[in-house]
Amino acid sequence: ASGQDILKLCRKAKDLGVKSVCVLPKMVKIAAQELRDSKVLVCTVISFPSGLKSAEEKADEARTAIYGGADEIDMVLNHSIIKQKGYESHEELWNEVAKVANVCHEHRDKHSKSVTLKVIVESGLLTDEEVVIATEICEDGGADYIKTSTGKTGVGAELNKVRIMYNTIKNSGSKMKIKASGGINDLSQINQFISYVDRFGMGYASVDKLN
Repeated sequence: ASGQDILKLCRKAKDLGVKSVCVLPKMVKIAAQELRDSKVLVCTVISFPSGLKSAEEKADEARTAIYGGADEIDMVLNHSIIKQKGYESHEELWNEVAKVANVCHEHRDKHSKSVTLKVIVESGLLTDEEVVIATEICEDGGADYIKTSTGKTGVGAELNKVRIMYNTIKNSGSKMKIKASGGINDLSQINQFISYVDRFGMGYASVDKLN
């Protein structure tokens, strides 16, 4: 997307009153400037879409984005480590989430609230057991949201995986929220998920269909 595309997107977001606009890190400043007098927040992605960067790299990338005007950070978890190590991945990935959470929570968004961290776990690539592990890692690391998908793999948000997240969070007493994203394109899908999630991530073309 060009800078003009981002400006057009931000103006549409203001008209619709969505929660946030998600842009690549290089577009954060443009979006933040356009949305400075709006309630709409600026979100950007970290280590997108692979999640393979180190914890330190992710923290630095988040810090740079926040300085550029980001109100929300969507960090891709290194979910491949869960596939490799199962429960033994907990400490390594907890450290990753915690480092980025600390960066986010020591800064304020434009509404003077702490910057929100959403952790994308790519749940469509995980087994049910691995979704539980990912949820617990996000909880323990201090994420504000667990998010299902980047939308860049073959499988996005799945209702059964979201239910697992929901029940894991409920059983732990955590206040972490859930964002469903990836392949959610219409109202019927929203209605399936809405009892379990707090936010939805949707492409602008899908939002147009709902409006």
